[in-house]
Amino acid sequence: MTDLQKNWLTEGIFDFEYKKYVLMAYLQDIDNQFTQNRLFPHLKNLKFHFDSCISIKTKKKQIKTAFPKNLTGIDVATWKLRYEETVQDDPYLDELNYILDFAIPRFSRSIDEGMERFSEVEENVKISPVGIMPLWAEEGYLLFLHTFQPVVSVFEYQLALYDEMRERYMKTQYKETVRIGLGSTVSQLKVELTRRNKSLPNPATYVVESKFDYPLHEALLPVAKKLMLKQMNVA
Repeated sequence: MTDLQKNWLTEGIFDFEYKKYVLMAYLQDIDNQFTQNRLFPHLKNLKFHFDSCISIKTKKKQIKTAFPKNLTGIDVATWKLRYEETVQDDPYLDELNYILDFAIPRFSRSIDEGMERFSEVEENVKISPVGIMPLWAEEGYLLFLHTFQPVVSVFEYQLALYDEMRERYMKTQYKETVRIGLGSTVSQLKVELTRRNKSLPNPATYVVESKFDYPLHEALLPVAKKLMLKQMNVA
């Protein structure tokens, strides 16, 4: 169960024990994925669910505080007025509170674990330029060396303008996987890619190496994107 529906809070049976079961099953599966360093898209999804829960709780509190309150007296120690709420939570909102209070810290812990593993992968990844680098490095190729195999996975990359968070981000597209060896090096691969793609006459090309055999799409690719953005001074 590596997917949790975006509207998991409201769909199905609205009951604390049931939602607790659904959430714990999801987080247990996420933990298994993280153990295998399969970080994405799970880490991104966790952040979405965490932010959604925080947003719901904040909006609920804002709505409640917007209602008028009854003056009940004065605190003579601080000379502040004391009020009582005129609107109390109904059973539905009480149940929602229980679910949110249970879910938020658990989402947070899973995110922390995922970020720790992301940092660990980042420390074990090295990105090096291949050949002479052009002045324009916002598009080109990423060559992922497989740790225990003489093959390279080729991705074309392009630095995009902004995402929904108004941040620069990198778009990538998988091209192919090729074998390398004594007669076929990454430098020769760059020459071949240049020959085939005339729109990039001197493409910026980087080789990505890792000390360990991390999953390509779920770990190495997102880590490489982050490192590339740092290298370009746009992260």
